Formats: sequence, structure tokens, C-alpha cells
Amino acid sequence: MILKEYQKQALETVQRFLEELSDRRERAAKVLAVDPDMAADWVERAWRAVAPGRACLPRKNGLNEPLPAFCLKIPTGGGKTLLATKVIDLVNTRFRRQQTGLVLWIVPSTQIYDQTLKALKDRDHPYRQQLDVASAGRTLVLEKTSGFGPQDVRENLCVLLLMLPSANRETRDQLRMFRDSGGFDRFFPPDDDPAAHEALLREVSNLDTFEQVGGVWGKLAKTSLGNTLRLLRPLIILDEGHRAYSRNAKATLEGFNPCMIVELSATPPREANVLVEISGRALNAEEMIKLDLHVMNKASASWQDTLLAAVEHRNSLEAQAREHEAQTGEYIRPICLIQVERTGREQRRAGFIHADDARDYLLTYPGILPEHVAVKTSQRDELKEVDEVGGLLSRDCPIRFIITKQALQEGWDCSFAYVLAILTNPTSTSALTQLVGRILRQPYAGKTRVAALDESYVFCFQRRGVDLLKEVRKGFGLEGLQGLEGKVVPDPEGPAEPSKPVVTVQRDKYRNASRDLVLPAFMVRDGREWRLVHYETDILWTGQQQHGKLPRNIQPVGFEATGVVHRLSCNHIAK
Repeated sequence: MILKEYQKQALETVQRFLEELSDRRERAAKVLAVDPDMAADWVERAWRAVAPGRACLPRKNGLNEPLPAFCLKIPTGGGKTLLATKVIDLVNTRFRRQQTGLVLWIVPSTQIYDQTLKALKDRDHPYRQQLDVASAGRTLVLEKTSGFGPQDVRENLCVLLLMLPSANRETRDQLRMFRDSGGFDRFFPPDDDPAAHEALLREVSNLDTFEQVGGVWGKLAKTSLGNTLRLLRPLIILDEGHRAYSRNAKATLEGFNPCMIVELSATPPREANVLVEISGRALNAEEMIKLDLHVMNKASASWQDTLLAAVEHRNSLEAQAREHEAQTGEYIRPICLIQVERTGREQRRAGFIHADDARDYLLTYPGILPEHVAVKTSQRDELKEVDEVGGLLSRDCPIRFIITKQALQEGWDCSFAYVLAILTNPTSTSALTQLVGRILRQPYAGKTRVAALDESYVFCFQRRGVDLLKEVRKGFGLEGLQGLEGKVVPDPEGPAEPSKPVVTVQRDKYRNASRDLVLPAFMVRDGREWRLVHYETDILWTGQQQHGKLPRNIQPVGFEATGVVHRLSCNHIAK
């Protein structure tokens, strides 16, 4: 996969920082060996050398050691997952100086977890291919329930995918990953060797233990996944890093004793150490996103009218996509996302727009089949089967409409999504910004040069124009696309003003000459008869056959010969 210019620049900055970190760490180790009181924060010094104008808040790991932690601020559609795989390679080569070890990849939601896991396990996917390059083909993708041992970590690049709620604990023994487990006992001394446990606890002092003060065996380290992570000092990749700034989340992540934390976020909080900041303008310049974003505010009080307009526009886009495919071979199937108010099976009632209401209405439209519509909610995931057989981008996938409420808010990735229909009631407090970012990603990360296929569309109804634009532009901010708010284009629907008649006056000096103005016509011999030339049949088709030359049987004729030359005055033409 060819990197965009802003991605190359981002990776160059990360590489310089990692090289500076490595150099400063070596210097600090030499000084510390001579005089422990001369210990310096080598992370802060490296930061000042590479990013002197940016604020950096120092962080410590669970052993009270300096912890390098930085954030890549990347807007929606900027390729943050690809950059993350590249950063893993850079950290291993420039900082850890090894191709193996543990990477703890933490995501905030089930949707992002499933999507990332599928990509990392697919050996043909660019993300997995980049990891295989970094590990020389020795990559293991693991889940929380996967068993692995010391040899796996020594010989492979192990990427352990974990959801943030699994790592964010409030009490010591609340979650399973922090409980004792026989699956990781190979990382720990035998239970009958208290001396070895004592030595291990001196080396890694923040391990969870079985407290046996005064007992025969003393303290024993738990053979839990949490303790295993503390031993292995993982590199942490934190997707949607702004979700992990609560006190508990920060303490838990730092308590894993990571060698480094790399955050990916479109909207990092103020306390984040932002090393690289990519602007929305950079994405737009590299043709990564569909802009302009057209906002259609339907005047009708009926949500069905809004949905109908969205359906017809999506159909128009598909017709243009087919023409584009015929010319370029590039397949695009425009998808319409539909946001409703209710999705639960027991929530369908009058006054609220339910997912089944939207589905039933779609199926009344000619040409829309049941397999064209999918519902994605917390209870119903009709996209799961599609993901298992090639995904929404596959030519074999029939889906053209996806009905949801909030299930696709963040992290969902499908560049075929072009149209967003907001069917929430105008008096509803539900924000309009929840799904805006889902329709911005450009297919194949490049413009099609077909205007309609290089832009995105939002349909809603009975909204106040000023409030509508404010909410949609707020969605741009939530996706890290500040500076592109001007690309949100209002297309208000309303009665078109009647066009005023154009009055022309013929000048006197041309009045006499115009009475004899003649427009010639052409005749073609058809068998024994003569008839008027038909453009499509006689010129367009025949001309294509003869490389643009007029057919020989077409002859210009005059009034006397055929009676088909029309004598019109300029007065008639002006009218």
C-alpha cells in the first residue's frame, strides 16, 4: 500500500523521536550506573529535542520508571490503523531493537474489535502484511482467551487484541484477566519455589500476589494474564486513545509496565502528548475523504419522504458507479445509512421511527429486495454474516441499505457508504453528529473524477437550517476535521422560484433580413424513399462505424426539392 505524503511525514517524525529516545535512554543508563542520584527524565529530554513547541506531560509506568507515551492525531479516514502497523515496526527496530515481543492492541468497542481482529488475521490484508514484514513472517494474532507461552513471545511478534473495558478495572480482582490462571504458569516460577517468587517480586514489584504473610510459602505471584503483561513489558497501541483518560484506565494501562504507549485519536484530550497532528486539509488534499458534504433538509413532515429522497439519490449514485466501473473497472456500490430512533423488538410503537418501520418502507420501493437491507443494532447484527464472507466491499455483497441507531457510531469502516438518512424525530434530542464520519471515507483512497461519487450526502427533515448546519459541522470537529467545516454545503429544499420570462427586442436593421432566414435540413435515401435524417440512427451510429465521417447517402437539399427547409423569422426564434 502506497503511503500518502502526510503519512510519510508522520512516520518520519515518529522515527526521529524513537531514535532520540533510544539515544537518551542509553545516556541516562550510563549516568545512573555511576550515580543513582543523577537520574534524569530521558523521555522529556527526547521530546524537547524533537517537538520543542509541543507540551509533554511526563508519565510513569507501574515500576515508577519514565514511560514514553505519545499520540498521533489523525482525522477519520486518515488511515490510522495502517500507521499503527508501521509504528510497531519502527518501535521494534529503533527502540526495542528486536522483531519479536508482545504488542498489546487495545480498542474501545466490539465493533472496532471485530473489524481490527479480522484485518490482522487476514494474511492478504495490508495491515497483516505490514506486521509480517516487521516480524519476518512470524506474527501471532492473539485474543484474551488465547493461550501462549514464553517461547511464542521469544520467537514471534505477538499481537494481543484487547477491549478497553477488559483492561479498565476498578477493584483488584474484579476482572478475569487479573485472576490467577493456569494458562500462563509457564511465565512464573513453580509454586513450591518461594525464593524464586521473592526474586521475581523484587524485579517486578507491582505483580499481583497471593498474600500469605507469616505463612510457609510467603508471597506468591499470581499466574494471571495481567501479571504476564507486566512481565513482558508490552508496546501498547491504544486505538481511540481519548477513551482511556479516566483515572482507572490510565492507572491500569501504566500498571502493565509498558515499554511505550502509542495513542491514535481524532480528538485527543488536552493532556495527551500529541507528537503528530494531521489536519483535515491534508486528508482532503490527498483525496482521502468525500467532500463536499451536501446536507438536504426536507421540508415535508413525513419521514417517508426523507427516506424516499435518500433512496432515489442512492440509486442515482449507483447508476453513475456502474458507468464508472465500465470505464475503469473500479467497483463501487453506494450504501445508504439510515438512523432511526428505536431498534428494540419491544420498542415498536406509534410516535417513534423503528428500524422495522424503515425496513418495511424500503421493501415497498420497486427493485429493493430483502437482501439489500441490513439492520445493525446491539441486538441484531445482520452485517456479521456479510463480514464472514468477504465484507461489504465484495462484489458478491447485495447490501445497499444499513439501518442503525448508534451501533456504527465510531470506528466502523466502509468507504462505500455515501448517503446518511437521519430519520430521528425533529424534536428528538439525539445528535445529528453520530454517523457523519461514517460516510466520509473515499473508496480506494482516491478520487474517481466523477463529481457525484467524490462527495457525500446527508438527508434529514424539518430541521432548522442554522441548527442543522451547526450540528453537522460539529460532527466534523468530532472526527478531527477542523478547518473543513466550509465543505458542509447546505442544499435546502423548497419551492423553486418561477423563472422570469426573458424579453428580447429585434433590432430594426436586421428586421428585413430575418424574414428570409432559412434553416437547412438533411435527407437520407432509405430504399426508394427519402426521409429526414435521424441523429441517433443515421449519424451517431453510422458515424461511429466510419470513424466520424458522414454517410455517403446523406445529401443536403433545398426547399424546392424536398419541401423540408424551414423558413423562420427571428421573431419566432426569439420567442
